[in-house]
Amino acid sequence: MENVLQQNFVAIWHHFLSFEISRSKLGVETWGSGNAYLIFQVIAWHHILVMTDQAESKIRDEAVELWFKLTKTGFKTRSVLTYSLISSLTSLSIETVRRHVKKLEKNNWVSYSKKEGVKFSPSEENNKFLAEVFNVKEVKSLGHFLDIIEKQK
Repeated sequence: MENVLQQNFVAIWHHFLSFEISRSKLGVETWGSGNAYLIFQVIAWHHILVMTDQAESKIRDEAVELWFKLTKTGFKTRSVLTYSLISSLTSLSIETVRRHVKKLEKNNWVSYSKKEGVKFSPSEENNKFLAEVFNVKEVKSLGHFLDIIEKQK
């Protein structure tokens, strides 16, 4: 796939950047700033990594079902998402991460405790928006981008 990108760079790369810009714009509009969106992205990534251990299916609809279920019931994991890990993954200061996590907590996206770290724990409304609006747009846009790559093969 890297070779396809190398050989068709001009025809493909602006589509990739367009995907990134559109996704980031929606993320900034949703979470209020680029930093908040970047931090939330790491939190969602961590949540889906932990969820993957319990997923028996690769199908999106079933993954969304499991996402909703585990968001309500929680799940046991030894993986703790700390301020310092988020800081390391985003290159933001720990204090910036702490402030934004506090805002995300206030807006019903996450919870935080020293013992369990930062956990994805959205309100039902936020979770529904994420799964039924935001991610649907991501999947559609990414699918469009992958179609463009496929045509270049």
